Amino acid sequence: MLVATENANRTEEMQAAEESAVTTNPNSKPETALVPETVTESATYLTPARTEHKVTVILTLEGDVVTDSNVLYNDAETYSDPNQELFDNAYQPLVIGKTLDQISLARVGGASLTTGAFNDALAKIKAARS
Repeated sequence: MLVATENANRTEEMQAAEESAVTTNPNSKPETALVPETVTESATYLTPARTEHKVTVILTLEGDVVTDSNVLYNDAETYSDPNQELFDNAYQPLVIGKTLDQISLARVGGASLTTGAFNDALAKIKAARS
């Protein structure tokens, strides 16, 4: 029984050495790290009170994966409408860590108009990248 265990261990050690040789092969190409890229697009929406609001979406991407996200409302970091604040407090977990094609928001935080403008800006980002 001891011999079988020694052979099993030896095989694992041999496999580990082979894998190490493959990863340290000087002829293999190193994996390239993705360089973060920031993309920005804006969209507007009209409220029932006929006021227009601008939503600017700022995404940091590594490849097509969102690693960070920010939204400006009417070119400011403050909210001009309570629904914008509701959206802002809820949307990031639905965006960060997702690919652009995986993102499709629907009435986030009860803010349907803000969500729609976010989706419009996102569509512009997708179109610019294709």
